[in-house]
Amino acid sequence: MGASPAVAVDDLTLPDAMDAMDALDAAEQVWGPDLLAYLLGAGLDAPLAGWSADVAVQDPGTRTRLHCVLAVQRLFDLGSVARAWARDLHPALGFRSPASVIRTGDPDERRMVLELAERDSLKPR
Repeated sequence: MGASPAVAVDDLTLPDAMDAMDALDAAEQVWGPDLLAYLLGAGLDAPLAGWSADVAVQDPGTRTRLHCVLAVQRLFDLGSVARAWARDLHPALGFRSPASVIRTGDPDERRMVLELAERDSLKPR
């Protein structure tokens, strides 16, 4: 499987030679534009109509969410599995979806998402 050791959200950095725009492109290919916009917090602090990933990624909170999204997608071999996993409700997250925790959770909750992703990515499908 594609699992690697868990990394704290606060310690996540973009891979070498990957800038924010490359990271957005890579994430959009896995998550699709609508789910990625949701994960990155589209509409949380400003009207959804004016939201743009290219502009939003300049915000530290959005970059933290992007780093978490990239870490989750690296754990799963298939984008379809990552997307399905992110949408499922998890008891360990208070019956919230990992997607909603990535979007609105605090750093400790995002760490829980990464730990769950690491465990669940190792399970046979």
